[in-house]
Amino acid sequence: MKTLWPVLAFVLCLSIFSAKADLSRYAGVLVQDHASTKLPPAGVRITYLGTNGYLLEAKGCTLLIDPYFSRPSLGRFALDLPVRSDPATVREELLSAGVHGPVDAILVTHGHIDHLLDAPEVIRQTGARLVASRTSMELAQSAGVPAPRCQAVTWGDSVEIGPAHVTILAAAHDRLFGRVPFPGQRQSPSRVSLPSDWVCGEPLAFLISIGGERIYIDSGGMKGGPVPKVGPVDLAILGVALPDSRDRLPAFLRQLRPRYFLPSHQDDFFRPLRRGFEFGSLTDFPAVQKTARDFPVKLILLDYFRPWTLR
Repeated sequence: MKTLWPVLAFVLCLSIFSAKADLSRYAGVLVQDHASTKLPPAGVRITYLGTNGYLLEAKGCTLLIDPYFSRPSLGRFALDLPVRSDPATVREELLSAGVHGPVDAILVTHGHIDHLLDAPEVIRQTGARLVASRTSMELAQSAGVPAPRCQAVTWGDSVEIGPAHVTILAAAHDRLFGRVPFPGQRQSPSRVSLPSDWVCGEPLAFLISIGGERIYIDSGGMKGGPVPKVGPVDLAILGVALPDSRDRLPAFLRQLRPRYFLPSHQDDFFRPLRRGFEFGSLTDFPAVQKTARDFPVKLILLDYFRPWTLR
């Protein structure tokens, strides 16, 4: 029961805060490119894949962040029943995102199933290498990813991925009732079958210089707040799933000084992608909007699989 308490608490919250909403009421901040499918010669094409998942495409480089497509049900998650990545779903959603060839790398912020579960299968289908924390690397290898495909990184590291330069930054995971769900680090785990096996590990944030743009992305906030040298950035993709990260949002916007701000991890990540975007029960986009109004930043939203070019 100790292992399951964060999930049971989460389910309780979902049952209390059950109001749902889609993106239709926020058309004024939704952005997307015109119908052209050509990769622009400058800038970065960004496609939202749900949860905290993104496809970044620039000349000479294709990156995935936290790809998560299989989406086990809330019931399986709550009861800590076995979960698995579904190869057919992964293949279908990669095609929906426009991924028809190799991917240079997958960057993973932490080891929970809604960030890492599908990465091993995506690696098998795209030939990508994994750039992640030591715990996430060990989990991925236990799920069958060959060691040569894994690159363990930690705070302060820099990684060159083709023309892209990635700086690894310390991050923090949202707390639920004062604690991080499925916490801890793991070395050479014997199994990765239950939701509780996919532990958080060492949360990371990424500062990605690609296509002439600087993109900061996390899943819940940088540890201790962003350091001044990180800003300004062209785009800040900031996880705002729970009140914990929304409370830290003003400090992040103040120090990152982004041109664009894309709030992330707001959808119901138990809902199949084919059913469309729906805000998660614990998210609060109106509160995020209110915070953003205090800063000289362009607030944007992306819908599933509808790319937008940052330039």
